[in-house]
Amino acid sequence: MLEFIKRNANLKSGLILFIFASLLIFINNNSKSKKTKDLSEFVVTVQRGLLSESISSTGEIKASKALNISPRKQGLINSIRVKEGDKVNKNQILATIDDKDFIYKVEEYKLRAEKQKKDFVRREYLYNQGVISKENFEEFKNKFETSKAQLNDALSEKSFYTIRAPFSGTITAEYVEIGTYVAPSANFNSNNSVKNFIFELSSGLEIVAKVPESDIGRIKVGQEAIVRIEAYPSKRFLAEIEKIASRASKDNNVTSFEVTLVFKEISDDIKIGMTADLEFKVDDKIEKILVPTVSIVTEEGKKGILKVGKNSQPEFKEIEIGISSGNKTAVVKGVNPGEKIFLDIPPWVKKN
Repeated sequence: MLEFIKRNANLKSGLILFIFASLLIFINNNSKSKKTKDLSEFVVTVQRGLLSESISSTGEIKASKALNISPRKQGLINSIRVKEGDKVNKNQILATIDDKDFIYKVEEYKLRAEKQKKDFVRREYLYNQGVISKENFEEFKNKFETSKAQLNDALSEKSFYTIRAPFSGTITAEYVEIGTYVAPSANFNSNNSVKNFIFELSSGLEIVAKVPESDIGRIKVGQEAIVRIEAYPSKRFLAEIEKIASRASKDNNVTSFEVTLVFKEISDDIKIGMTADLEFKVDDKIEKILVPTVSIVTEEGKKGILKVGKNSQPEFKEIEIGISSGNKTAVVKGVNPGEKIFLDIPPWVKKN
């Protein structure tokens, strides 16, 4: 009987000890779960601020003004006074065309005009004497006037055999050499030996870039851009928007606008045809609700952020995003300043 009582007492003591230990474990775990977890390295606070962004584009360097110089008369190139790369002034002589045929033609017209003048003077005297009719007098008068006009027209073409620069600029292409047969561009000839252009003359430099429709509203004439040319990757040039096309163009279903820029300073390093990368700086003076771009997530095809929810768990909230500067993105709708959002998911977060 005494042995039974001892065993029963030991059983009760063990049971009480087990219950007490379980209670301590429960209280300890419950206390831990109620502790506020440290989120400082995982979350940020949504704030208002100004967003400075940039718009990137590519373009090609072109001449502000370019012209293929065509002869006004056909003939052989007699002399060339300049070469590719030379800077020239307006009206400077660039080349001459052989004018022997022209000289013979002028001499012929001079002789004809002199003969017609003598005939006219003689007929005029006879008409005044009443020897010939008025009709006969008018006939010779008309012949004389015609020969004189032909001579004047021929003389006016003398300048056509001298090729001059129509404006100041740089010879950017030379298409002929001495002895090349040239003809006006209007006189198309299938003969490849006949050249319709003598030089290309260019003046000034500009950059022509295409800016997407989504960005065109944020740039304006007079705005500056930083230019990087592929040939000189370590250099930076400054340009200014001179013109924005009033009409869009479509290429592969992408709508864009042609934007023309001029360099603030011209460098001899810059050549026509080079490729340029442009960066337009856009400063927005209206404060916006900003979140780190890395905090934006996608869930079921929707853009959103992860707000700090119950028990420090992330809760997805759909948002409408606006413009971005790269590391910061403006939020149009879905989050308010002061709210805390996750930058990164803590390791203790429950997995769904």
